[in-house]
Amino acid sequence: MPSPPPKRLQRKSLKIDGLAVGLVHMGRRWPLRRERLVLIHGSGCSADSWWYQVDGLSREFEVVAPDLPGHGASEQVRDPSVERYAATVRGVLQRIGKRKVFLVGHSLGGAVALDVALKHPELLKGLVLLATAAHLDTLALTPDVLLWAIATLPHKFKGMFFSELVSNEALAIARDDVRRCSLETVLGDFTASRNFDFRGRLGQINLPTLILCGGADLITPVRYSERLHKEIPGSAFLLIEKAGHMLPLESPGQVNIAVRKFIRGV
Repeated sequence: MPSPPPKRLQRKSLKIDGLAVGLVHMGRRWPLRRERLVLIHGSGCSADSWWYQVDGLSREFEVVAPDLPGHGASEQVRDPSVERYAATVRGVLQRIGKRKVFLVGHSLGGAVALDVALKHPELLKGLVLLATAAHLDTLALTPDVLLWAIATLPHKFKGMFFSELVSNEALAIARDDVRRCSLETVLGDFTASRNFDFRGRLGQINLPTLILCGGADLITPVRYSERLHKEIPGSAFLLIEKAGHMLPLESPGQVNIAVRKFIRGV
């Protein structure tokens, strides 16, 4: 049976520090002062990886999902890094309004969210981290050629990023994202993922924080999320059993329920 065509979200374009940034913006209807979520995607992905969150959560909240530089509809930057990506996200936050937001980051996007939370906590109301880490020690030792093979070869991709429970529709969205990423972007993400390190700084985060991870995650195993939970004061932790790395796509119902409950409780 052929895979369904991948779903893509409608975007507009903003200029952030002279860079064209693709942006999904949904849920701006009555009541006007809905809580605002900003969703930051992971390596090799785009805002489309948040399809199920934009669709489900924008019925209750205002939802914003930018494409990081070089991804989706956003222009490439030289020397990509977590810090550079975080600067773009900060620019998006400043452009969309003065209200504090719930910043949600997946994988590399979680590192970007941590950078924003540490440097600009005044912009945030809460933090949600999905399948991420303070430092990717294993990835730092993995050659680019192996990472590239895992990210692009069909027989490697599914097994590394998803569990057997993933739907064909979710898998099609993820594969479409990776296919649209240039080699330059993917290699830049590898470099960014190797170089961030927030160990020893997580205790400075003074924001309501929810941490989610998949029990079958091979990219950011549970121990990474457990460390985040241990070191971020007052954080909440949720393990989604049998789920892989791509939680927003693979376990959207559980992710949406957890995020909704977290926001209502802040």
